[in-house]
Amino acid sequence: MSEAERLTSLINDVLDIAKMEAGKVEWQMQPIDPSELLDLATNSTAGLFETNGLELLCEIEPGLPQIVGDRNRLLQVLINLISNAVKFTESGSVICRVKREKEGVCISVIDTGVGITPEDQPKVFEKFRQVGDTLTDKPKGTGLGLPICKQIVDHHGGRIWVESEPGKGSTFSFIIPTTESDRKTTANLNLDALVKQLKEHVITTNPVLNQNSKTILVVDDDANIRELLRQQLETEGYNVREAKDGVDAIHQIKIARPDLILLDVMMPQINGFDVAAVLKNNPHTADIPIIILSIIENKERGYHIGIDRYLTKPIDPEKLLHEIGSLLSQGTSSKKVLVVDKNASTLKTLSDVLQTQGYSVIEASDPQECINKARSAKPDMIIIDSIFSQEADMVKALRFEKDLENVFFIILSDR
Repeated sequence: MSEAERLTSLINDVLDIAKMEAGKVEWQMQPIDPSELLDLATNSTAGLFETNGLELLCEIEPGLPQIVGDRNRLLQVLINLISNAVKFTESGSVICRVKREKEGVCISVIDTGVGITPEDQPKVFEKFRQVGDTLTDKPKGTGLGLPICKQIVDHHGGRIWVESEPGKGSTFSFIIPTTESDRKTTANLNLDALVKQLKEHVITTNPVLNQNSKTILVVDDDANIRELLRQQLETEGYNVREAKDGVDAIHQIKIARPDLILLDVMMPQINGFDVAAVLKNNPHTADIPIIILSIIENKERGYHIGIDRYLTKPIDPEKLLHEIGSLLSQGTSSKKVLVVDKNASTLKTLSDVLQTQGYSVIEASDPQECINKARSAKPDMIIIDSIFSQEADMVKALRFEKDLENVFFIILSDR
């Protein structure tokens, strides 16, 4: 893979996962025949098997029901798993097995490769992680393929996991619900389930959140909805404030900032889109996360304004939990990326692409400027040229800086 191809792949993967986290992916959900999905994936990867001298075996249980999903995204998952299996298998075969399970249809990709140690298996779906000393002589990729797969499967209400033994191979499996699955649980906004799951998610991701008693502002012209949310959220220890319309919301936010805003669209006087535009264009309120919950499907308008999440009713409780939890834990609506490269053209390309995806981008063209801007801006991610990263152990030095301990580093290498 050339440097240009590798850099393009990296940028595409970073943006792909960022768009999913920001809710900016338009999903085309439809009934799909699992065997058709497997046919498409095996046709797309046939060249890999010829090149590597491996055999592809398919085992499909007869009479499988249809699954519900985005055909292209599920194909992306399957191709990624097959490509990984080929990458880490020196000889032998890769098996694609499709069978029915209680939860839906299970698709497994089984290889006879190097395998993954038990301690590394939980890490394979983490962003920017490449696991295992045994893999160091293999192409690294971006460290985002499997996390993207996980996000796609999670969005479908399924699950993905790995079973492996070093030296004997790995089995990556994912389950997608069928058209026959009971989907009534996601048909309405279940407040009890939402609050319970939100509390659990917050506790596992950041125990400090509940101690600080986060404040959520509920903006809706329906008093019954506001009261229901207030009762349920206050029972769980959250501070809840209500606003009866957009004008009331803007007034309240000026007096006291909430930690997160749940915003309806259809309201008198000033609609939710206009409220969001006012808040996102004001430097004092632009960083307050906003989730729109609406019966109107107009995500493009919402994201153009700068809102953080857009969910249409009926709400999927799992989805709403994930979005609220991630916004509360990150505590800000815009991620900052520091891009460091001596090549002005590369710097501009990366900066432009990331900015179009809603990132706040800071640029630096030399190591000292990188250190200065990292200290002052406290970015969430640093993309850095490998030559700079080696100078005076710059990455290691930045790791010891206060508030930079958990920053993601992406090293742009010319090898």
